[in-house]
Amino acid sequence: MLIQIKKIYLNKLFLTLLFLTGFSSLFAQQVQLKGTVIDSTQNPIPYTNLIASPLAENQDITFAITDNQGRYKLNLEQGVKYQIEITHMGFSKQTDTLQLATNQEKNYTLEKSTESLEQVIIKQEMAVIVKEDTITYRTDQFKTGEERKLREVLKKLPGVEVDREGNVTVNGKKVTKLMVEGKTFFTGDTKLAVNNIPADAVDEVEALDNYSEVSFLKGLSDSDQMALNIKLKDGKKEFVFGDIEVGGGIKERFLFHPTLFYYSPKTAVNVIGDVNNIGKKSFTMQDYINFEGGYAAMMDGSTSFGSIYNSDFAQFLNQEDFTYQKNDFGAGSISQQLSNALRLEAFSIVNKGKTDTRTTNNITYLTDAAVDENRETQTHNKVFFTLNKLKLRYQPNSDNDLAYEAFIKTSNGDASQNLNSFTAEDTTLTQINEQPKNVSVNQEVRYNKQFSYEHTSTLIANYTYSDQQNDNNWLFNQPVFSNLIPFQEEGDFFNLLQNNATKKHQATLDLKHYWVLNNFNHIYPRVGLTYLNQSFASVDRQQLQDGRFNSFQANGFNNDTRFRLTDMYAGFQYKVKAGDFIFKPGVMYHSYVWNVNQFTDEIANKQKSAWLPELNIEYELSSAEKIELDYGLKTSFSNVQQYANRLRLVSFNQLYRGNENLENQLYHSASLRYHQFNMYKGIFLNANLSYTKREKSIRNITQIEGIDQVNTSIYTSLPENNYSFMGSFAKQISKYKFTLRGNLSLADYSRLVNDEVNDYQSNNYGYTLKAETRFKNWPNLEIGWEQRLSSFKSNRLENKFTQINPYAVLDWDFLNDFIFSADYTYNYYENLNTNQINRFDIGNLSLYYNKEDSPWGFEIDVDNLFDVHYKNENSFNQFLVSDTNIFIQPRTILFKLSYKL
Repeated sequence: MLIQIKKIYLNKLFLTLLFLTGFSSLFAQQVQLKGTVIDSTQNPIPYTNLIASPLAENQDITFAITDNQGRYKLNLEQGVKYQIEITHMGFSKQTDTLQLATNQEKNYTLEKSTESLEQVIIKQEMAVIVKEDTITYRTDQFKTGEERKLREVLKKLPGVEVDREGNVTVNGKKVTKLMVEGKTFFTGDTKLAVNNIPADAVDEVEALDNYSEVSFLKGLSDSDQMALNIKLKDGKKEFVFGDIEVGGGIKERFLFHPTLFYYSPKTAVNVIGDVNNIGKKSFTMQDYINFEGGYAAMMDGSTSFGSIYNSDFAQFLNQEDFTYQKNDFGAGSISQQLSNALRLEAFSIVNKGKTDTRTTNNITYLTDAAVDENRETQTHNKVFFTLNKLKLRYQPNSDNDLAYEAFIKTSNGDASQNLNSFTAEDTTLTQINEQPKNVSVNQEVRYNKQFSYEHTSTLIANYTYSDQQNDNNWLFNQPVFSNLIPFQEEGDFFNLLQNNATKKHQATLDLKHYWVLNNFNHIYPRVGLTYLNQSFASVDRQQLQDGRFNSFQANGFNNDTRFRLTDMYAGFQYKVKAGDFIFKPGVMYHSYVWNVNQFTDEIANKQKSAWLPELNIEYELSSAEKIELDYGLKTSFSNVQQYANRLRLVSFNQLYRGNENLENQLYHSASLRYHQFNMYKGIFLNANLSYTKREKSIRNITQIEGIDQVNTSIYTSLPENNYSFMGSFAKQISKYKFTLRGNLSLADYSRLVNDEVNDYQSNNYGYTLKAETRFKNWPNLEIGWEQRLSSFKSNRLENKFTQINPYAVLDWDFLNDFIFSADYTYNYYENLNTNQINRFDIGNLSLYYNKEDSPWGFEIDVDNLFDVHYKNENSFNQFLVSDTNIFIQPRTILFKLSYKL
C-alpha cells in the first residue's frame, strides 16, 4: 500500500513539474552564459556579482555569484539584449552589453579599484555581497511581485529558508536574533518579524554569522549566533507603516490584527495586536522558549530547562491542537537613543487565551498483565500572562560596554479537565481543576572592558527570583491508589485537594578574560560562582463532605523541601589558529556543595568536584565551506522537586516520590557539523551528526500495577546512548529548486520497571523530498513528500509506526491584482504491528485582492477545507504504547478586510 501511494504521488509530482517546465518554455527559450572572472594577475575572484539587466520590458533581472574558482553561470532569455554588470568590492565595476542566440562562454577581468570601500558599496548595486561572516542581499533583485510580508521575501533569497512557524535558517544555520536597522525587533525572535513586516518596506537583508552585540568581542567570544538585520527603504526610515486587518466568518468567527511600526534614526516603536477565535495561536511554546533565551541558554543552566519546559505555564502553551481557541494578544516595544552613549530598549507582551481540547487514547501496557485502556480527555483552559523586559546599554566609548537587563514574567490560569478511563476491570471518572500562578524576575548586569588589543574582560552578575504556585482539585468516582492513599469512604465521590508551591533564588557571578598572545594564540581564563536556593512545598489531602480534611501526612505524603547548591568554578580555554584549522581546547573545574532539608531535618549534605574538558575544532575549507567538531563533558543538577522524598499525586494513575540522594548528571556530548553553499553550482549542503553518552543520570524507576504507576527518581549509571543526524541538500536549477532533507535519531538505554532492568531501543527516521518553482509571471508550486518511521524495541516486544505526508503549496499572482494561495497535505498513518490505518486530508486556501496602488485589500480564507474532525498520532515508552486521536477545530471560513498604512 505504501509503495502504491509513493508511486502515484511521485508520478504526479514529475508530471506537474514537467507541465510547468513545458508551460514556461512555450513562452521563453533560455540560453546560458558562463565563464570565469579573474583579476589582472590571472587569479580568480570568488563571490563576484554578475547582474544581467534586460533592456526590453517585462523581462526579469538575472544574477549570479562566482564560486571559489571564479566561475559563473547566467541563464538568459534567447534573443533578449542584456546589460551585464560585474562588481566586486575592491575592484572597478565592468559593464558589458550582449544578446545571445546560443550558449556562450565569456571571461571577464576586473581591475583593482582606487576608491574607498565605502564608495564602492554606495556605487555598486550588487545583488549579493559576501564578506567574511556577512552576507548582504539586495531584496529588489529577488522579488517577484506577490510578496506581502517579510517571510515571502526571505524565501526568495539564496541559502535562506523559512518554515511554516516563521523560523529562519541561513545556509542551514538557525537565525537566533532579528534586528531592524540594527535595533532588536521585540525580543529578537524571528516569528513576529517575518509574519508582520511588510515586504515593500524591505531594502536589504544582512545575515550576520558569529554575531556579537559588542563589537570588540567579535573574534574573541566565538559567538555561534546567526543574526538577521533588516534594512528599510529610504522612504521607510522615518515613517509609520503597517497593516490593519479585520475579519468575520461563519459560526461567529472573527479576527482583528493591527500591526503598526514607527522607525526613525533614534526611535523605534512597534505595536502588534491579535484578537481572534479562529485557532491562530498568537504565542506558542516555541515563542516562550525563545523569550527565555532559547534552547542553548536553557541547556547551559543547571536547572532551567526542566523548570521551564515542565512548568504549568508551559503546559498551557504546549497545546498545538484544539477544538476551539480564542486569543487576545498585544505586544509593544520601544527602542530609544537617550544620548550618544545610552540606549533604552523595552517591550511588553500580554496574552489572554481560552482553549478547548479533546483526545481519545487506546493504550496497551507492556507488562505481564497486558492491560488495555481506553481513555477520553476533554479540557477547558484559560491563561493570562505578561512578559516585560527593560534593557539599558551604556557605551561611553569604543572600549567600554555596560548593560542592565530586567525581565519580569507573570502568569495565572484556570483549567478544568474531564478524564474518563476504561479498562476491563475498572472505570475511573475524574474531574480536575487547576489554578497555576507564577511570578519571576530576572536581572542581569554585564560589563565588557577592552584594556588594549591584547586584554579584554567580561563581568556578568545575574539574579533570578521565581514564585510558582498551583492549586489542584481532583474529584474521583472511586478511590485511586487505595493501597497508598487513605481515602475515607463517605459517598459517591472522593475529593482530593493539592497545593504545590515552588520558590527559587539564584545568583551568579562570572568573570572571563580574553588574553591575545598574538594573532594565532589566545588564552581565556574564567572564574565564577553560582548560588541556588530552592524550596518546594506540597500538600495532598481529602476534603470531606462536611468541610473537614483527611490528612495523608502519616502515609508518606506532603513535602516541605529546601535545596541549596553552591557551584564554584575556574578554568580556561586556549585558542590557536594553524593554517585553516582553529583548535580550542579547554577545561573547567567545578566544586559543588549542596544540602537538602525536609521539614526541619537535614536529609542530605554533600560535596564533590568535577573536571569538565572541552574541545572545539574548526576547519575552514573556504568562506563558504566549513567543518566543525565539538566535544564536551557536561554536568547538571536536578531541581528541588526531584529531591522532595515524599509522595504526591501527579495524575489520576501516577504517584511520584523524589530522592534526597540524587547527585549531578554527567554525560559526554559530541557533534560534527558540515556546511557548504556554492552559488555557481546552485548547491546548498548542511549536515550535523551528534552523539551523547551518559555516565551518570537521574532516571525514574517505575512500579506499575494494572494502569497505576508509582515513579521514584534514582541516581544511576544505567547505560544510555543517543545518536542523531540531520542533513539537507538543495540544488537550484534555473527557476527550480530541489531539496532533500533527512534526519534520524537512535537511542539505546536501560530502565528499571517493576524491579527488573529492561533494555530498550528507540529509533526514529524521517526524510523530506520537495521541488519548488520561482517564477515571476507564472504560478509558483511547491510539491513535497514527507515520511517518518518510528520503532520501539525491548526484550519483550517490538512496535513500528509510519506516517506519510505528501503535500503541495500553490501561490498564484494573476490578473495583476489577485493572489491565490492553497496548501494540501495527505496524511497516511499506519501501526505496522496492528495494521491500524488512518487517512485524512488537511487543506487551506485563500484568495486575496489588492488593486495596485490601493491601500485596501480583500481576502477569503478557508482553514481545514475538508472539515477533518481529528488526526492520529502515536507514542510509546518503556511500559506502554498509545494510539491517540486528537480532535481539531472544524472548517473555518473567514472574510477579511485589510488596510495598509
